[in-house]
Amino acid sequence: MEKEYVQVLSRPMVISRTKHFLWTNVYLDALNMGMITTVTLPVYNVSYESNNQTILGVMGLDVTTREMIDTIPKRQLGANGYGFAINPNGFVLFHPLMKGQMGYLTDPPSLDLLEVELDTAVKTVLRKEMINGVTNERVIDTLVWAPDMFHAGRRNLTYCHTHITNTDFSLSLVVPPENQHHLVISGFDASTGLTASIGENVSLLLAPFKYCDDFDTNFLTGIIVGEEATELHPGISDLHLKYGQALSSLDELLKAKAKCDKELVQNLLWDLEATSVVDSEWAAAYADEANEDVRSLFLATNGGLTRLYPDSAIGLHESEANNWAAHYYSRALAANDFVYSAPYREYQNESMDDDDDETLITIAKAISMDVPAGGIFKPAVVGTKVSPAFIESVVHSATYGSDDDVVSYLLDDAGFVIATTWTGNQSEAFVVGMFLGMLDPALMTRLIEADVYTRVEDYDYQALCKIQVQFGSAGSAPVYIPSISNLHLLVEKAIRAHMSVNLYAAVSGWLHSALADDVVGDELILTEEEEENCIKLLIQHHYGPHSSDAMGTFNCSTCESMLCCRSFKSRQVAHSNLLFVVATAEDDDCRCDHTPISVQPRRVDGPDVCNAKPHYRRRPSDCYSMNPNEDDSDCGRGSSRFPSAQLMIISTILISIINKALVASQ
Repeated sequence: MEKEYVQVLSRPMVISRTKHFLWTNVYLDALNMGMITTVTLPVYNVSYESNNQTILGVMGLDVTTREMIDTIPKRQLGANGYGFAINPNGFVLFHPLMKGQMGYLTDPPSLDLLEVELDTAVKTVLRKEMINGVTNERVIDTLVWAPDMFHAGRRNLTYCHTHITNTDFSLSLVVPPENQHHLVISGFDASTGLTASIGENVSLLLAPFKYCDDFDTNFLTGIIVGEEATELHPGISDLHLKYGQALSSLDELLKAKAKCDKELVQNLLWDLEATSVVDSEWAAAYADEANEDVRSLFLATNGGLTRLYPDSAIGLHESEANNWAAHYYSRALAANDFVYSAPYREYQNESMDDDDDETLITIAKAISMDVPAGGIFKPAVVGTKVSPAFIESVVHSATYGSDDDVVSYLLDDAGFVIATTWTGNQSEAFVVGMFLGMLDPALMTRLIEADVYTRVEDYDYQALCKIQVQFGSAGSAPVYIPSISNLHLLVEKAIRAHMSVNLYAAVSGWLHSALADDVVGDELILTEEEEENCIKLLIQHHYGPHSSDAMGTFNCSTCESMLCCRSFKSRQVAHSNLLFVVATAEDDDCRCDHTPISVQPRRVDGPDVCNAKPHYRRRPSDCYSMNPNEDDSDCGRGSSRFPSAQLMIISTILISIINKALVASQ
């Protein structure tokens, strides 16, 4: 019945001979190919003199999103540029904020563009144009989240979108201001290899880019060193040897004229030569090594090269070998000033090794070049890593009044502590990186009310939440063989689990429960921690309209005495992302009960989707109505059958015998 039904419905499509490609939503491949989409095409019966008007079947092909992403000119877009694609329903195929492509979501949700990008009126228009296949370009003033998801800032990004031929998709490239112009390098002879000199006590980091086809990027997860590549430095000899071999491997490929990315290699060679002048400058400035608070100096380029001084600090930078993925790099490119950042921590640490990189503050600034045709280009980022003590003295000297009466904070553009005179029961180094709302919620609340900071909330539809799963077990029966009925029940439950989210976790939990139900004796209830997809609320703060200069007083409802009133004054530090805040300290006799303000993502139910305005979707463009050339000779016919006389007689006799037997038994 189903076969005939499909053939009848497909006849108009067969007659039109339309090549109708159908693309599915992206989904996680079961064979570990990552996120994929499937394209299908009907196969018609077009044999000679064929007029049966039938469809033979459907052929399909899986396309990974990684293959699509590889077509994006990422090098030209820069570290802050990206591309994304959506289908006719507005669902995202790939996007840098799409976590399904990272592989740790067991059942990635279908995400609308406005659930990944910040939902604004302009983005809604952009989405509709892309769904309709419109080619356009526009500059959008939008809030952009930093990679750490705790910082954000407004930027003017250029969105260029167009329809992808022979697909249902539209592609958009997002270009930041610093990459409106692309640097094209030529004239360097790659066959000479990496001949640029490396100064004494200087190391190199190389991003894991695919410079050459035969180059093993697994080498490039850490540091490539200079002179110590052959003369091993005590304590870090393994790193030097490993990455020295990686540098030699790339050098040999270039000399052998292997198949390489010409543009990327030219950028690398230019970076090596152009940045070599800083080696002597660093050595001269820090020859005496008098300032121990300055832990390292670095220069990172768009070509993936990072110079580091001194080489003894390579451990501090090993995780940032891919400078394009480093937080400091993208944030510095997005700003015009010095960017101060500290590793995030939610609570005060009772103890922390001052030599640990977790306590260090990174200061970075992009190098800008004016383009003759107009605009700017940022080829590199220069920076340093310093201890909190390096900035602490400046904060103390700028604070007026006694330490008991006044507390001062040096905050970044999202309200995180860079330095402070606040001590509490611990050293200020232990609160560096904390959000001010956790440390002094009353002051942070007043700064938000005074529009010094603006609070932004958004939803993360791709979050993972930990849940506690209970199951029963018993020590009196360590080994148990389930019955056939129990096995049948487990199989049914496993099938249902496979149709939902996590087969292994579900079967594991049900198996424990099934075993416990059949065990006689004391039962022990055990719990295990699992993860499931959920929605989390993201909270972030950025500078408001009055961030440059503000002052005022504040109190709270539990403090009735004017003696408990606190005052504050704030001002932005020029040429930086810092805000200096001075406030009267809380008095022990009139402490206000303020709930700490956390920016840690937390699980929520999400928006009210039932009352939300529906998103625009594009209706199918191909419709196949009744065609006069259809062969419907086999439609609308009826048939009749006459019962067999012999069968009716036999059935009547059997019914009579059965009725008599029933009466006799009673």
